[in-house]
Amino acid sequence: MKNWILLRKSADYAGLSKELNIDPVAVRIMVNRGITELEDMKRFLSSDISDSFSYKGLPNIDKAVAKIKEAKEKNLKTLIVGDYDADGVCSSVILMKGLKLFGLDCDYVIPNRISDGYGINENIVKNAHLAGVGFIITCDNGISARDSIDLAVDLGMEVVVTDHHTVTESEVPTKTETIVNPKLCTNEYPFEDICGAQVAFKVLSALFDNDTRFDTIKEELLEFAAIACVTDVMPLTNENRNLVKWVLPRLKCALNPGLNKLVDKCELSAKERLVATDIGFRIGPCINASGRIEVADTSVNLFLSENDSKREELSDKLLSLNAERKELTEKCVNDGIGKIKEMYADGEIPDVIVLYLPECHVSICGLVAGRIRENYYHPAIVFTDSNEGITGSGRSIDEYNMIEGIQKCADILTKFGGHKAACGLSLKKENLKELTDRLNNDSSLSKEDLTEKLYIDADMPFGYVTENLIDDLFKLEPFGTKNPTPVFALKDLQLLKGRRVGENHIFLTVKDANGNVKELKLWRKADEFEEFLLGAKGEGILEKLYDYRGVSLVGENIRLTVSYYPGINVYKDRRSIDFTVKDYKFT
Repeated sequence: MKNWILLRKSADYAGLSKELNIDPVAVRIMVNRGITELEDMKRFLSSDISDSFSYKGLPNIDKAVAKIKEAKEKNLKTLIVGDYDADGVCSSVILMKGLKLFGLDCDYVIPNRISDGYGINENIVKNAHLAGVGFIITCDNGISARDSIDLAVDLGMEVVVTDHHTVTESEVPTKTETIVNPKLCTNEYPFEDICGAQVAFKVLSALFDNDTRFDTIKEELLEFAAIACVTDVMPLTNENRNLVKWVLPRLKCALNPGLNKLVDKCELSAKERLVATDIGFRIGPCINASGRIEVADTSVNLFLSENDSKREELSDKLLSLNAERKELTEKCVNDGIGKIKEMYADGEIPDVIVLYLPECHVSICGLVAGRIRENYYHPAIVFTDSNEGITGSGRSIDEYNMIEGIQKCADILTKFGGHKAACGLSLKKENLKELTDRLNNDSSLSKEDLTEKLYIDADMPFGYVTENLIDDLFKLEPFGTKNPTPVFALKDLQLLKGRRVGENHIFLTVKDANGNVKELKLWRKADEFEEFLLGAKGEGILEKLYDYRGVSLVGENIRLTVSYYPGINVYKDRRSIDFTVKDYKFT
């Protein structure tokens, strides 16, 4: 059961609303997010992307530019080493297009998730050396690959590392000083929470500086930086928010032909307006799917291809791989939940859930961990078999810094990396119990920490919700990490009937105290809602719930309090207001 917390902060809502020409509810939401001054609100509502081009203060940025220019002067064969997730794919595309434009002879390699594991490794370095590569530049990886980077230097190659992950000092490569990462202790860049693709873009911004050639591709590359920012779950504040906000309306006609094809295949081109979840749940998963099920080259090739029929083929393949990924994920989530119920039948679930699922594909461990985390509101790490023993991915809750917990166990790990919210790691199978015990013994999470909090921005009756209000709420987009979707609450709603849609969705028809009848959409929680009703009302209640006439439940007088978010639904040119339920309980 979530802990609902109604936010009550004082401000001159009427005055600020008038100054900004925006609904007082939208002002309240900004205040709830800590934006309290008029000028800060004006900046929040703007779409200034100038910070996306800034790079001063990033560690070693000038040295990186010098290395790239030297590689061009010496005509060094260049290899970009990316990563298999969406951030790594987007970073690779950004550097490939930018460095080729600058005049480098470059190619790319994306490590295979199964055979190579995460990031640059010694095999990649050795193969590059044999192929005559003289310059390696990493993106979205490399900061923790000390041995591989040092090997490349020992073999006579020039190396630039661009990354954004957090690591301990002991992991940082020692034989190159050309490491561009805002997480380094020497960082002076004012906003460190940027993704790998943004770091790559800033390297190009510094490289081209006032060179007008960059004008021909910079907006196209910003599309990839924004996609990576959302898919890598960066906080949507400051320059991140402005970047994503600026890119979203442009994605419907993306400048990159391959990306434009994928957007169209995801049925987003005709959508009235795109939001961050369209990237997070439609575009991003398709890009990620190739690196999860096969190899990430499929995604990179789509965005680099100059052949339309090839783009058609590759985009179709990404959609097919994503459908396969969804099916695999659902099965493993169910397996994981079943195992938790079996292991902790007494209900005493440890602070940090660590699962070994041998049937789980290594590529979806993070997705399964995320769903487990969502289901139990505990940090979760899911392991499966790999060439390195066992490999896992973790997803955390706000109250637990996952990378700090993992770093304390570095002595029994063969490889690891990540940040506060997520991690990837490998170890020998015989050390799994020790890892589990150490993570939990070191945990200081309280019962309150492990109770998910739902912050309510305002009590708001259905009658207050208009298209104008929704338009003003849209100005607060994009929503995501650190800028959550607003949540409103309404109590004493009489449940009239339900309608199951798809595999696990349910639409609930309710009536408020003023007699307004609305249909509320509850996504992916039909089974949960049925259990909720059965537990309170017993057998026979579901038959009444699904009586399409809406009369069988009247005598039950079921009253709900719901938290929700309103939106606009467009169907065959007809616009209507719809309501998405976040949570529910009996009034």
